[in-house]
This record gives sequence, structure tokens and C-alpha cells, in this order.
Amino acid sequence: MNRIGKCRLLAAVLVGMAVVAPALAGETFTTLKENIFVCISPQVYDDAMVRVRGLNSRDLEPLKKELSESQQCMFVDPKLADNIMAPFAVVLQRDGTKVQVQFIVTFRERVEFLHRLINRYVLVGWTDESNLEAKTVL
Repeated sequence: MNRIGKCRLLAAVLVGMAVVAPALAGETFTTLKENIFVCISPQVYDDAMVRVRGLNSRDLEPLKKELSESQQCMFVDPKLADNIMAPFAVVLQRDGTKVQVQFIVTFRERVEFLHRLINRYVLVGWTDESNLEAKTVL
């Protein structure tokens, strides 16, 4: 690609960004709160919350590990919550106070100097509706 072609490509990318950016600015999306569980079904979520309440604010680590290893629930810690990509958490279904959400998580890992490995996962699970919060894109 010659120099003129590169300049045209750069101009097209900048124009595209200028058109898309204002469309997202100020919009409100739904995202997940930090330090919550997302489970495979509403019943599993309810069971996990009974077990959390039974711990009386003691160490959650063994419970988080057990639910994760059995592939029943995942814990949304602050690092995972920060890696949720737009459109953040999309509500797919409702069952009483429980909602099925879909969200995309991106993990970046430096492999070598100037090289990164990026993994994106689309995750779906159930949580309580109170675990959702509005997020405004500036």
C-alpha cells in the first residue's frame, strides 16, 4: 500500500470514529456489580446465596472455589468486572427477581515484548436483578 493509500485509510478510520463516538456518548448501559455470583440457573443461584448467608461474612474463598470447580457459579470480582466489555450485561430472560445476563469478558496477557494475547469470552448466567447497575458511557 502506498503512502496515499495509507493516508486515505487513516482518514476513513478517523471519520468512522468521529461518527460512532458521539452515538455512544451519554448512553446508559447495564453492567454487573462487583463481588457477586453468576450461576447456571436461578435455583443454583438461590442455593449459593443460602450458603453465603450461612457463612456470616466469614471467608468466601472455599465456597467460590467449590462453586467454580463444579462449574455451578462464578464470582465476579473487581478485576473481572473491569474486564466486561460494552454493551456490558445484556438481560436475556427474567424469572421473578432473577435475570439471565450475557456479557463479554476480555483478558489481555503480555506474551513477549510488543506482543499480547487477547482472549474474549461470551458468558451467560443467572443472578439477582439487584446485582445490576446502570453505567453511563461518557
